[in-house]
Amino acid sequence: MQPIHTAWLVFLIPLVAVHASWLWSSVVGAIEWCLPYWSGCTSISRAARSSDALFLFRAAMLVNATLLAIYWLQAGSFLSIDSSSPLNGTRRQIRWMQTAGITGAVFLVLYVDFLGTTGHFYQLLRRYGVTLYFSLTLLAQLLFLRQLLLINKNAVAARWIDAKTWLCWWLLAVGLASILGNALLADPAKDRWENIIEWHFALAMNTYFIFTAILWKQSGYRQLPMRN
Repeated sequence: MQPIHTAWLVFLIPLVAVHASWLWSSVVGAIEWCLPYWSGCTSISRAARSSDALFLFRAAMLVNATLLAIYWLQAGSFLSIDSSSPLNGTRRQIRWMQTAGITGAVFLVLYVDFLGTTGHFYQLLRRYGVTLYFSLTLLAQLLFLRQLLLINKNAVAARWIDAKTWLCWWLLAVGLASILGNALLADPAKDRWENIIEWHFALAMNTYFIFTAILWKQSGYRQLPMRN
C-alpha cells in the first residue's frame, strides 16, 4: 500500500466509524440526540457501545490499528530515505517515534476488544487502553513533527509542516483544557466537559494524518516495489 493511501485511511476510517456509530445509536434511541462536540452528551465509547453500531466500530478500528502500525513504519522510512538527504532523521529518534506509534496502535486494539464488556476489570482495561492510545499516538506525532522541523523546508511542502505544528499546539491546548476541567469542575459538568474534550481531541489527532498525506504527495514519497 502506498504511504499516501495509508495516511488517508487512518484519517477516514476513524472519522467514518466514530460518526456513523454516533448517528446509528442516536437514530435507534440508544443515546440522547445531540451534538456531542458542543453539549458533551455522550462519549465516543458510549456512542459506539450503546447499539449494534459496536460491531461496525470494532471492525473498523481493528483495521485502523493495523494501518496505524503500517503508517508509523512508513513514516520512519520517509525520514530515512537517504543518509545524504535533508529528509534523513536520527535513527534513535525514528525508532522512538515508531515504538510510540505502534504501541499506541496495540492499545487501540486492547480498548476495542473490551469495549462493550461489563465488569470493573474490563472497564479499567478499556480506560487504560484508550488513554494510552491517545497519549502514545500524540507522542509519536510530536516526534514525527520534531524530525520534520529539522528538515530543509525547500525539500518538502513547508506549509504542511507548519499546519502540523499549529495542530499539535491545538492538541496540547485541548489536553491542558482537559486537566483544568477535571480540576475545577464537578459532575455532571465535569463528565460533559470530558466528553467535549474527547470528541475535539480525537478529531484533531486524526486531522494530523491528512497533513501527512498531503506532505507525502508534495514530497513525491512512494513505496518502492520489492525487487526479486
